[in-house]
Amino acid sequence: MKQQGLTKTSRTLQWTIMALWLLTLGIAVLRWTATHMVAWLPPTLAAQVGDSSVSTGIRLACFGVELIPLAAAYYALAALYRICGAYGRGEIFRLETGILYRRFGRGLLLLGAANALYTSLLSALLSFAVQGKLAISVGLSTADLYLLIVGCAVQMLGMVMDEAYRLQAENNQII
Repeated sequence: MKQQGLTKTSRTLQWTIMALWLLTLGIAVLRWTATHMVAWLPPTLAAQVGDSSVSTGIRLACFGVELIPLAAAYYALAALYRICGAYGRGEIFRLETGILYRRFGRGLLLLGAANALYTSLLSALLSFAVQGKLAISVGLSTADLYLLIVGCAVQMLGMVMDEAYRLQAENNQII
């Protein structure tokens, strides 16, 4: 019965991951192609831009910067998608599971770092586009710090899953 719940939840999460991939990519495209892009920007960046128009070149550069955290998120979500695929098939302890959890954790770590880089680079690009001078703001939000902490914890979970697989393999040999 518990296995059935895990299978259903895993399949649901796989669909959610696919929807998130499409949604985040759609938002990224809309953010930099929208006529009134300020409505799509984070509040601190929106205040920096105001009603100024931003050239197509700057918009393309900003879209490129947007791909940095998206790539990290997609890396993490791809690992989670594969974990859920295995769980959906009823495969709990596999050799690959520990590797995938460590990849998921690494993706979360990369996402935490990419988010900090994203804000700094966008701030620099938009300040240059609007004010004609380069202003760089560097910051690390608590959400970024949480991503780093959870990323480390998920990597440890990968190590635990490796040990669980090893113990299961030993038990299978005894029986």
